[in-house]
Amino acid sequence: MPTYVALLRAVNVGGTGKLPMADLRKLLAGLGLRNVETYIQSGNAVFDAPGSASTVHKALATALEKRMGRPVGVLLRTHDQLTRAIADNPYPAEAAADGARVHAVFLSAPAPASAAAELNRVAAANPNRRDRFHFRGDMLYLHLPDGAADTKFTPAVMNRAVGASIEATARNWNTILKLHQMSAR
Repeated sequence: MPTYVALLRAVNVGGTGKLPMADLRKLLAGLGLRNVETYIQSGNAVFDAPGSASTVHKALATALEKRMGRPVGVLLRTHDQLTRAIADNPYPAEAAADGARVHAVFLSAPAPASAAAELNRVAAANPNRRDRFHFRGDMLYLHLPDGAADTKFTPAVMNRAVGASIEATARNWNTILKLHQMSAR
């Protein structure tokens, strides 16, 4: 039975999308998912599930929409996909030095070629920030040496860059490493 990592978008962030993790674990168990664990309050879950990723994704998205009263972005990854994302990180030294300053944005599909131009435009307009980015497949890596609080690579900017048809959600490197560890079953 495959193990999946679910990354929910806009859950318990900035006072919106309130979903206690105990409720999320109960919802997942109610879908027949096994060995359910959650990590921190931002919508991260690891579980075993029968069926394909698309089947699990659809069931989870439907149940979350019913529970929350609105669609909730859901991105699924396997342990092997997280292993690849970790190996592909273009900022490994920075992540090792401070995992809170390196983020990975999980995308539901590879970003269009125009996405890099949009983020370059944002970076050029904010020369006092040292933020860097790198697209690789269905991932966007961010190095935010001045911290995430004042970055101009906001969710709105990233959404505009990748397009409305691509779901995206970000996690800092510490969280990614913990989810990778949890999914190693």
